[in-house]
Amino acid sequence: MQQPSSVQGLRVDVSLDLRGQTPPECYAKTREQLARMVEDQILEVCVDEGEVLRTLPFGLRADGHEILISEPMSGGVRMLIRKRSLIA
Repeated sequence: MQQPSSVQGLRVDVSLDLRGQTPPECYAKTREQLARMVEDQILEVCVDEGEVLRTLPFGLRADGHEILISEPMSGGVRMLIRKRSLIA
């Protein structure tokens, strides 16, 4: 994990580098980390290009989280995700 930083005016609270992991592993680890965070915190996730970019955002949105940024980076893609809680 990385220390909090400011990116384009957004405070990144936690960072995960999941490059090299399978799409199901990326989703599971991202969900686990978001479960440990509080509402409105921002998670930075670095993933490989490919299938994970089709599945991860879809699953996270279905869980109620907000994808703020998805941008290319050296060796993959960087996503910023705002933790949200679904209201039952």
